[in-house]
Amino acid sequence: MTPFYISLKPFLDYRKLPRPTLWNEIFANQKPLEVEIGFGNGEYLARLAESRPDTNFVGFEEYCERIHKTLRKLSRVNNDNVRVLRMDVRPAFEYLFSPESISYIHCLYPPPWPKKSDIKHRLFTTDFLKRVNHRLTLNGVLKIVTDHHPYILWVQEQLPTSGFKATLKSIAASYDTKFERKWVEGGQKEFYELILTKEESMELPQKKEADVKLYRLNHFDPHHFQMKPYSESGIAVVFKDILYDEAKKTALIHLLVNDEHIFQNIRVVVYQTPQGWQMNLAEGTMMMPTAGIAKAWELVYEAAQSRV
Repeated sequence: MTPFYISLKPFLDYRKLPRPTLWNEIFANQKPLEVEIGFGNGEYLARLAESRPDTNFVGFEEYCERIHKTLRKLSRVNNDNVRVLRMDVRPAFEYLFSPESISYIHCLYPPPWPKKSDIKHRLFTTDFLKRVNHRLTLNGVLKIVTDHHPYILWVQEQLPTSGFKATLKSIAASYDTKFERKWVEGGQKEFYELILTKEESMELPQKKEADVKLYRLNHFDPHHFQMKPYSESGIAVVFKDILYDEAKKTALIHLLVNDEHIFQNIRVVVYQTPQGWQMNLAEGTMMMPTAGIAKAWELVYEAAQSRV
């Protein structure tokens, strides 16, 4: 079997990084830092790293298969100037970057979520744009490329009060990514490139991580577990479902947590031990310990303890 990748060196575990992260120490140099949001299969990120050894690059992606493919491409890049993380970029920008630490941000073909009911999932809201602004150097740039014109119009609606100057132009296929090639093969000839240049700095507080307590349960009935939706003080927690393995005495609880503009999709495992039931994060769950996560943890504990 052919391995997905040759080296894991470019891959970073965000859970082990200091917050904010000192990227000049990660790369052991003082080169400018650029970020790619949603690098897909890594074609563009690998080309950037290969062609620009004078710059450091950090890429974010949520899908394991895409990360595997990207690591294979990066193993053929001669320069040690790129790192990749598997996580949602919203908490990444909240916790992993200092103010004015990024010179350029690339985002090629973000999901447009075209259905009206799905617009809430779009990334570049006014709140997130302000956070991006806060992380960019003065005159730093955010580049967004899409095939979906209504999406670009929506992003432009989010720009007032975000501190950016916008320049929009129609372009031909220019980035040679998997998705772009697919659309070109389907007959699309026009794409849209939005360049946002930071003109004014947004003042935002640096958030601290919340303490997430560890709970041991005196009682837990997985067959009658119920949890009401919670919404208060900018935090929303929604219980999606629970799966229970009777043989292993293990339950998997799926939650959606929205903490202001940071959306996290987490799974909590509750399992029986000789000392009682124990709560923990399910293996592979991506999570930043925000106030919303701490509240969700508390709500799961309270619901699990209930004997209703």
